[in-house]
Amino acid sequence: MTSVDGARLAARLVNCLPAATFEMETLSRLAGIETSRKIPTAAVECLSRPRLLLNPDFVAKYCQRDEHLFLLVMHELWHILLAHTRLYTRVTQAHNIAFDAIINAGLCRQFNGPDYQGFFEALNAPDKFPHILLRPPLGWPTDPQYPEDIGPAGTREILERLYPPLGARWAPPFYEEILALLRQYMREQGMEWAWLDGEPFLLGDHDDSEAEKALWGNPMFSGVMQRVVSSWPNMPYMPGRGRGTSMIVNEWQNQRQDVAEDTRRAFASVLRKTLTRRPGQQRRRTRQPTPGVSGTSVLPNARDRMMPARRMLGGPDTLWNQQGQIKARVPETPSRSFMYLDVSGSMANVLPYLLGLVVPYVQQGVVEVFQFSTVVEPLPGAQLRQNKLRTTGGTDINCVLRHLLEVRPPVQRVLILTDGFVGQPQYELAAGVRERGIRLYVVLPAESANLGDLEALAKSMTVLPPLRGRW
Repeated sequence: MTSVDGARLAARLVNCLPAATFEMETLSRLAGIETSRKIPTAAVECLSRPRLLLNPDFVAKYCQRDEHLFLLVMHELWHILLAHTRLYTRVTQAHNIAFDAIINAGLCRQFNGPDYQGFFEALNAPDKFPHILLRPPLGWPTDPQYPEDIGPAGTREILERLYPPLGARWAPPFYEEILALLRQYMREQGMEWAWLDGEPFLLGDHDDSEAEKALWGNPMFSGVMQRVVSSWPNMPYMPGRGRGTSMIVNEWQNQRQDVAEDTRRAFASVLRKTLTRRPGQQRRRTRQPTPGVSGTSVLPNARDRMMPARRMLGGPDTLWNQQGQIKARVPETPSRSFMYLDVSGSMANVLPYLLGLVVPYVQQGVVEVFQFSTVVEPLPGAQLRQNKLRTTGGTDINCVLRHLLEVRPPVQRVLILTDGFVGQPQYELAAGVRERGIRLYVVLPAESANLGDLEALAKSMTVLPPLRGRW
């Protein structure tokens, strides 16, 4: 391991500074770049000060351009930032392929200039499966040629979503959709995991989940990453502006999608535990003024519906029931329960499914929903049923905390439906929420669940099952 070689690599990376300011800012704060043949490509090591390790043999063979070296480094940083090893209990080779497919596609889309092209193409062949998921198709980005006869059914659709022509909207597949495709291939080939033509080439360090946890536990590393991510104009694996700070609100039309049944049950379970009881299920009752029969008199009253029955039965018809206010025991009005729905750019792919979860409860009057990005706005039922949202594209959890502290009458239980990429709560606002005893219940989709930002403030954090079912 040599720091001299690392200094040369750092100098090469600086040459890419004009193309990627925020990435280089991240890299420059990692404190050290060194070479090591103990890792296959690249890895971030957590010591007293984190450092980036690069394999010099791999760099010499595949990163002769500075831009290609940059892509290698950014692939590893994105892998760490997205906390892939914490998304699933047991990460397999199939998961690693799905992770790399999304990261490689995101990097190719963001850095699509001619100087960057050729890096991922050199690592994996265009005519093998699943290798083709980890690289752009031939002719991309101007004239992509999507193969028809490689891989199981559905491969072309996944490729078109990973690598649409430049200028087209990017709607990448979920991890679970790629996993389902891989499972279908393994089932058709009758194997557990042994590629007939050699395994695909994976970048970065996918195996050391404990090292990743240590990195996020390092105050320097996590602090730098949170600050840098908060200024990024895009989330790396989603369309939209993600953690940006724009205050311009735009209307966003969504197409609601069906959700897996086990996900619906899990979401309903969270609501039952965190929200107040529904009207009609209240056990407490209170005496309140209620319209009713307050007495009788000789004054005729057309609203006395009992008079015709008394006359038919031969009863007296001189006294009439009179309407008035009486005190009766009625179900107590339940306390309000708020739900805050994250509508930022990083939620673009999961929002159509989350709307399918939320709308039924809004129709039943169980919750009052607000939408938040960098501002909080009401989300009335009529607007929600039309799948219309309003967003600035960015995310800031502090706008939610301010809204909670200002709303009257105050609320005690709040459900926040988000991917967790919301930034760090301000100390004063977080302290105010705790002092008022406001309990935050955070629900996150399995497709993107960042636990770090809200973990210290939330009473509970629940990761839903995959929105489209398990593979």
